Amino acid sequence: MNMTGIIFSETYGEDLDVFTHDRNLAAIPFGGRYRLVDFVLSNMVNSGINNVGVLAKQHYHSLMDHLANNQEWDLNRKNGGLLLLPPFASEAVNHNNRGKLDELRNALNYLEQSNSQYVLLADAYVVYNMDYRPMLQAHIDSGADVTIAATHEPDGSTKVYPSVLQADRSGRVVSYALNTTARPGDYVGMGCLIIAKQLLTSAIQELTAKGIYHLERDFIQHDFNRGKLTLNMFPFEGVCLRIRDVDSYFRSSMAIIDESVGAPLFRGDRPVFTRVTDEIPTYYGPECNVSSCVVADGCVLEGTVDNCVFSRGVRVCKGAVVKNCIIMQGSTVGEGAQLENVIVDKWANITAGAQLKGLATNPVIIRKGAVV
Repeated sequence: MNMTGIIFSETYGEDLDVFTHDRNLAAIPFGGRYRLVDFVLSNMVNSGINNVGVLAKQHYHSLMDHLANNQEWDLNRKNGGLLLLPPFASEAVNHNNRGKLDELRNALNYLEQSNSQYVLLADAYVVYNMDYRPMLQAHIDSGADVTIAATHEPDGSTKVYPSVLQADRSGRVVSYALNTTARPGDYVGMGCLIIAKQLLTSAIQELTAKGIYHLERDFIQHDFNRGKLTLNMFPFEGVCLRIRDVDSYFRSSMAIIDESVGAPLFRGDRPVFTRVTDEIPTYYGPECNVSSCVVADGCVLEGTVDNCVFSRGVRVCKGAVVKNCIIMQGSTVGEGAQLENVIVDKWANITAGAQLKGLATNPVIIRKGAVV
C-alpha cells in the first residue's frame, strides 16, 4: 500500500494519568487481551500498511515490551515493518509534550526515507475497526490536501471533542473547529487523517523552525481558515470508542460486553492482533456463577461475577462477588470480597472480605500492584 502509518501513542492522555504514571497511553490494557495500540495498529496491518512508526516520548518501556519483535502483526521484516520512534536524547525530553508537530519532528528522517506517497496519522486513544484503503482512495479522488475520518453526530452532544467538522454533500469540509461540542448533524473527528508525505514534511520543517508545534490548530485549522488548505471528510459508520478519561475508559470497556458493540470491533475478517502470551484455559470452579463477562485466558473464577472484563491470570476466590468491574492482569480478588464499579490495575491484591463500591460514572480505581 502506498502509505506509511504513524501512531501517536500519548495524545490526549492527560486525563488518564491514573493509568499512565508508569506506562504509555497506548499500552493501557483494554478488552481483556488487548492494549489500546492494538486496534489502530491492526487496522493498519489489515489495510496492507507494512511501514508503521509509533511515536513515544515517555514511559514507553511497557509499550516496547508489548510490541516486542512485531511478529503478531507480521511486521518483523527487513524492509518496512514496525519501528518505535522515541525522541532524541536532549534536555527537551523532560518537557511536556508540546504537540504532534514536535513529535513528528523526531520522525522526519523516518518519513523522508519512506517510499510511500501518503502518510496516515492516527491516535491510539480511539478504538475502532476500519479498512483504510477506501479512505485513501477517497482522499485521492477528492483532490483535497487532507482527508479526515469522522463519525456522524445526529443528535448533538454536550461533550467537548478534539475536532468537529461540517461537510457538504461531496464530503468537502466547510467548517473545522477544535475542542468544542458537536451540534446536531456535525461530524466528530476520529484522530485519524491522510496527507501527502511531501506536504506533511514541509509543514513539519517550516513550523517547528518557528517554534510552532500544534498540528491541528497551527497547521490544519490555521491554513484551512485562510483558504490555503482543503479538507475532505471520510465518514465512518462503524463502532468508534474515544477513550480520553477514566469515565470513557470505563464505559467503553463495559460497552464491548454488548454484542452490538463487541462484534463490529472484533471482526473475523479484520482481526485485532495482539501479543500472544501462552496461558492455560480459564478455570471455572464448581460454585462459580458467571454472566455477561469478557474473560481472557489463564483466569481462575470461583466466585460470582457479572458484567465484568477480566484480563489474563485474574483470580476470583470463593464467595467473592464482582459486578461491573474491570480486573487487569494477574490481580486477585480474595474470598468473600465484594466489588462493584471498580477498576483494578495489574498485579493488585484485593484481600479477603474487602468491600469496594463505586459509581458507574465514578468507579473506584486500585493502582497497579496495590494491596487493599
